[in-house]
Amino acid sequence: MKKVCLILSFLIFFSGSCSVNKFPISSFNQSLLNTKIKTPKIIKINSVEYKQIFYPLGMFGGTLNLSVFGSGPKTFNLWASTDATSSTLGNLMFDGLFTDDPDTGEVIPHLAKSYQILDEGKTIIVKLREGVKWSDGKPITSDDVVFTWNEIVFSGLEGSGFQSLCLIDGKFPEVKKIDNHTVQFMTHVVFAPFLRQISYPPAPKHIFEPLIKSTKSKEQAKKVFLGFWGTDTNPEKFVTSGPFKLSRYVQGERIEFVRDPDYFILNSKNQKLPYLDRVVYTVVQDSSLELFKFLAGEIDVVSVRGEDIALVKKLEEKKKNFKTVNLGPSSGTEFLIFNLRKDVNLKSSKWFNNVYFRQAVSHAIDRLSIVDNVLAGAGEPLFTPEALPSIYLNKKIAGGYPQDLEISKKLLKEGKFKWNEKGELLDNKNQRVEFTILTNAENITRQSIGVIIQDDLKKLGIKVNLRPLDFNTLIGRSDSGDWEGIIIGFTGGFFEPNEGANVWKLSGRLHMFDQSKHKPRDWEIEIDRIFNNATKFVEFEKRKKLYDRYQEIVYEQLPMVYLESPIRIQAVQNTLANVRPTIYGGVLHNLESIYRK
Repeated sequence: MKKVCLILSFLIFFSGSCSVNKFPISSFNQSLLNTKIKTPKIIKINSVEYKQIFYPLGMFGGTLNLSVFGSGPKTFNLWASTDATSSTLGNLMFDGLFTDDPDTGEVIPHLAKSYQILDEGKTIIVKLREGVKWSDGKPITSDDVVFTWNEIVFSGLEGSGFQSLCLIDGKFPEVKKIDNHTVQFMTHVVFAPFLRQISYPPAPKHIFEPLIKSTKSKEQAKKVFLGFWGTDTNPEKFVTSGPFKLSRYVQGERIEFVRDPDYFILNSKNQKLPYLDRVVYTVVQDSSLELFKFLAGEIDVVSVRGEDIALVKKLEEKKKNFKTVNLGPSSGTEFLIFNLRKDVNLKSSKWFNNVYFRQAVSHAIDRLSIVDNVLAGAGEPLFTPEALPSIYLNKKIAGGYPQDLEISKKLLKEGKFKWNEKGELLDNKNQRVEFTILTNAENITRQSIGVIIQDDLKKLGIKVNLRPLDFNTLIGRSDSGDWEGIIIGFTGGFFEPNEGANVWKLSGRLHMFDQSKHKPRDWEIEIDRIFNNATKFVEFEKRKKLYDRYQEIVYEQLPMVYLESPIRIQAVQNTLANVRPTIYGGVLHNLESIYRK
């Protein structure tokens, strides 16, 4: 802690003596980046079909120190997870059938050893690796895969809403066992995203099946399932398939993982990976503390906010003990979302359901000011639900429009709003327009964006109250419907808009702007239809035309007002080796090959 305090004192002094300039982002491990890594191969040893990879040989041992925001995970049950922290930690313990090639984004086998696509894409045959085991020594087989899909996903036990993404014209795919290591996935129509979806990690049937069978109703089964492997579970109870296993959780402070000594990935000398003995996540409350800990050497990898780039680059040149890397625009989105529910006792509901009001708010927000003052120029304004690097981005509307308060005022007049003698905005019942925007307290960037929006809307006579909340509390409020506006973000992807179907389909678990049972708005119906139809084509141009239209609808209707897209800048300690950052894979995509010098 003393070291962090010294760094903090230095930063306070140093940051006052430098301006925020746009520094070039250095290359990182250029020799490794320029080296084509050989394609993994299957190697069979003692009846086990290992995945052999060909990164430079490393040294065994050591600890990787990382961080997560907020108050920590809500669960260690990956299939019950609804938050990013729980999912991140869960993915460390549970592997999927497939993964993404970090250089191309192509779907490649992982727990699976191969796949075959038949019948114009309506049938996919997946072959599992033979001999691979759960951490308790039980074999991973087709039974686990079939059980996961039929009894966890299709039955609705899983917590993230993944089930709704699997409905194709109201029908679920058929998943059945061919033999112990072969699974057949069948859809009744072409479903373009399905190969990526079947990457979904299998759950251990021998653990979950008795749990589910012990319940007497579907409701009880769901409750028991979602509560299983909670944060108070003894780590020895976990049965995992990933490179690391939970060893200790100190609530609100640390999450510690240890290496699985029988993981199925080998290096070129047939030694079992990962190299690292431990991975430890520290729970941090804000981005500044995270950066301080990184500069003090207590964290090995950190995301650098735009406002910190100038400082970090100067320290990189001065200390020479870490490097920065520019991974390009974020694949996620940041937005202000309105609560459009009509079944809640909020006077703001009628304002938010007025499209002129939503459009007026969007035109009033100075996104360039957000980029310049909050991101220090390291980003771009965002106007679409597809992130800027998405291959499906609608480039015709991606540029958006500049702030224009006169347009906002005209829109408000069309929406039957007016101003009193004090310049305060009133609705058609002479009620002053005032509402509260929530955001997560751990995210200083979002709070800063909130301050700019608060000031921008004040110019229209709108009073905005900002209220930061602990992230888990915020999510609870959003689920309950007890909120007016929220500044938040979604992680996204580069290749598949259907990954966001949970947000846009009427049945979606994350249809945040109106989760009530309601008569769908015309534009909701059209978006729902688009997401249903776009999956039935494998041709890119046909899908692109449909996804362009969905972006146009959101651009016009604005249930979410998109704000900014930051550049992803990461800093990594020089004590780590085999780090090979890529645009699609990020910094730690090859975690099993990373080692400490």
